[in-house]
Amino acid sequence: MVKRKEIFIFLLLLILSIFFIYVYNEIKTTKKDIYARIEAHQIEQTSAVIKNIQNEFISFLNLKNSNDLRQAFSDNKNREKYEHIISLMLSSNIKYAYILYKDDRDKFRFILDASKIDKANFYQKFDVNETEYINIYTTKKPQIIKQKEIENLYITVLHPIIVDNEVIGIFSVDMTSDIQKTILKSIKPLETFFIILIIFILLLMIMTIMQIFHYFITRRKIFTDSLTRTFNRNYLEDMSSILNLTHYSLAMLDLDKFKMINDTYGHKGGDYILFAASKVFKNSIRDSDILVRYGGEEFLLLINNRGANESTLDICKRLKNSISKERFFYDGHEIKMTVSIGLHKHPYLEKNLQEAIKKADEVLYLAKRNGRNRIEIYDEKIANESSFSSKNISFVKEALDEDRVVCYYQPIYDYNSGEIYKYEALVRIVAKDNTIVGPYEFLPQIKNTNIHYKLTQRILHVVFEEIKRSKKDISVNINFSDLANKDIEESIVKHLKSNPDLASKVTFEILESSEVDDAKLFKEKTNLIHALGAKVSIDDFGSGYSNFKTIIDIEANYLKIDGSLIKNIDVNIKDYKVVKSIIHFAAQSNMKTIAEFVHSKEVFDKLVELNVDYMQGFYISTPKATLIEKEELFR
Repeated sequence: MVKRKEIFIFLLLLILSIFFIYVYNEIKTTKKDIYARIEAHQIEQTSAVIKNIQNEFISFLNLKNSNDLRQAFSDNKNREKYEHIISLMLSSNIKYAYILYKDDRDKFRFILDASKIDKANFYQKFDVNETEYINIYTTKKPQIIKQKEIENLYITVLHPIIVDNEVIGIFSVDMTSDIQKTILKSIKPLETFFIILIIFILLLMIMTIMQIFHYFITRRKIFTDSLTRTFNRNYLEDMSSILNLTHYSLAMLDLDKFKMINDTYGHKGGDYILFAASKVFKNSIRDSDILVRYGGEEFLLLINNRGANESTLDICKRLKNSISKERFFYDGHEIKMTVSIGLHKHPYLEKNLQEAIKKADEVLYLAKRNGRNRIEIYDEKIANESSFSSKNISFVKEALDEDRVVCYYQPIYDYNSGEIYKYEALVRIVAKDNTIVGPYEFLPQIKNTNIHYKLTQRILHVVFEEIKRSKKDISVNINFSDLANKDIEESIVKHLKSNPDLASKVTFEILESSEVDDAKLFKEKTNLIHALGAKVSIDDFGSGYSNFKTIIDIEANYLKIDGSLIKNIDVNIKDYKVVKSIIHFAAQSNMKTIAEFVHSKEVFDKLVELNVDYMQGFYISTPKATLIEKEELFR
């Protein structure tokens, strides 16, 4: 295994190389800045001299237009006088200085040349290639022509000769400077030193990368199952201490009747099926998911739920269907295979990975007992309520018949105003012994049953009556399957159409993690809610498929960020960044954000820092049987 010091050395070399590249770049930038300053200084000095000479001969020669300029310098005495004056500018840096005149055919001609070498005759034609010579007549402003080489800088300064706001000629000075060459010679050794140093560090980095690469090749052999080429239990044990279970759902997979394969075709046949089935598994999952051969014909699948556009159940269904459809052939025989799956959606609620695996294993065996080739779900959330104890359908049915279904209300707090913004209604059942039973003890057992829809009808009735009584805004949880139920839809339409005040105060919180099979129908139902005057909130956002397009299309009013992302936001920088992204996404999509599971002041302060719109959680207030006032918060 790679040593930590090798990683440290690599990072140190990377930082050093970045630092030296930065210094090298600063040297080059400084060099360019010096060049620019020299250039600007030369131009400024030359322009000042040109302007003084120009003002003198315009005044002395009483020039009124371009013809006066040509006539004045056609006189040899005038020309010799000012050629002498201008020649005083010439130096090792300034080689040429001359005045140009544009004739009636727009041809440029020399009318004065103070140069010592290559001196032009009076009215000699001057060929122009640069547009600056033309531009000076329209802009009436000085123009600069630059030609740069590695060691020298060549500059032509064009200065307009202006009389009565008309350009009558051009004063041109060509200059060069070899000071850049001197600077370059001074800086070159330093640049060379840093280049050699950077190359040396890069070579050391390559050597370190080769060592790390060798480690990963070795690690791959240690942590990869030799038969299926999936991860093995060594990998699972190695990563268990750093694995963040809040980012994953966990599924146990078991090939049905695999012992029969071994008994019929021998271990080679069994090995072939394991290899072929593992390929199907790998093709059915995503790169972010982790597949581990847990033992024999049993596999463990960690399903990444961060930013997923499909639910964990959808992935399990695809995996199960892929195995069922695959045709396996061995020794001339076709072998049909199926897989049983035990899914634990929220393994982070367990003490550790091994406890989560045990829970998934329990429902895996339940799937096998119930006929194999199926998926069983262990779906449990802890909300600081009583521990899980399964309640069957009859428990809920009796509660409905005996009117023991109630709602507790948890305030949703607006920290900006210090007021309770609204309340969330949370279903409870009063047991026969007067204990309060939370939803996670009975909702999973009645999912998609007629009792579930009856329970939803009862909850809606309780909430609607409470809104009418209290005149307060209240949110109520509802599944997509509830929205698609005709009886529930009719009940909602009936109540909200007949009571617009009720509609304006109710928000329907739809679970983002629930399976939405028909996005078009989902949008249709949420549009109906909006049309009735009610609001829509996406509940547990970030825990499921997070289909951003669907979320945007339904134009929800609120995004409620899942508690699994909120509860560790004060200590988990990744959760902090995800929540920050969700808040930004909601703001850009014109939605308000609600953070649930605010269980401590530290979490509360982090959410204030992120500018979430509203908050709820045990730190603010636990759910109560009645609507509390703001004075009762934070107790």
